[in-house]
Amino acid sequence: MIRTIRWWLFLGLGFYFCGILTVLPLSDAYQWYRPQWLLMFFIFCQISFPRSFNPVLAWAGGLLLDCLLGTRFGENALIFTVICYIAALVRPRFLLRPLWQQIGKISLLICLGQICTLWFHALDGHNPHTLLYWMGTVSSCLIWPLFVKFFQGISRMFSVAAFSSRSI
Repeated sequence: MIRTIRWWLFLGLGFYFCGILTVLPLSDAYQWYRPQWLLMFFIFCQISFPRSFNPVLAWAGGLLLDCLLGTRFGENALIFTVICYIAALVRPRFLLRPLWQQIGKISLLICLGQICTLWFHALDGHNPHTLLYWMGTVSSCLIWPLFVKFFQGISRMFSVAAFSSRSI
């Protein structure tokens, strides 16, 4: 019972922290460099806590992000669900690699998320027409090792690391 409460507290605080970083106002010049904070958090949870986190929670978090950003309802929910499902499939191979090699797989997952977002925007006719669109993937990959270490520390602080068979 207490582990479940700690898990939900960890998940809620992680979502809140990453949600704040997602909507934090940046100047127009730096908007392209914003990492995919919530997607990285959901990938981290899917890989670290496979018994506790599932794509349904990513779907609910995506719906909350859609409400927060004012995007089309279900856009981020679909993207997060697909990415978390793929992360669950590649989890065994993911955990065998050291942290610096995991960046390649993270880049593919986040790039797939941005491709889906680009597809949704192309349906509306709002293509960015610039290669700076992909800088969010690059910045997410560069931040991934620090992101993992930070949330591993937070999960140890909340004592929720026991759910995972092996941490990242």
